[in-house]
Amino acid sequence: MRILRLGLLLAIVAAIAASCAQAEPQIRLSSERIPRHWKLEVQGAGFTRGQNVSSHLRRADGSEFPVLPILADARGEFTHTIDTMILELGAHELWVVDDQSGRTSNHVHFEVTFEYPPR
Repeated sequence: MRILRLGLLLAIVAAIAASCAQAEPQIRLSSERIPRHWKLEVQGAGFTRGQNVSSHLRRADGSEFPVLPILADARGEFTHTIDTMILELGAHELWVVDDQSGRTSNHVHFEVTFEYPPR
């Protein structure tokens, strides 16, 4: 009987731990190619709830903009808009670090172009 109780207790603890496990931080972009002077939407999820995250943006020349702090909401999510007017043409890289846990999101890439979609 004790072994059965211990097994049941371990199963309950494992189930609780699995349900509390936080998903890996992820970001996604509204587009991978964006015309200059347009806005790029960034959405993040899987971050520590109600805590700051640090957004890193690497320019096409390899240098990095200053780190931008963003507050994750009560669900561990955020939305941010990048105005491409300040970006040079070419490929850029973006990733976000959860300041509380130290976990890093996926790295996403996008290209700023002079090509505007047809109307």
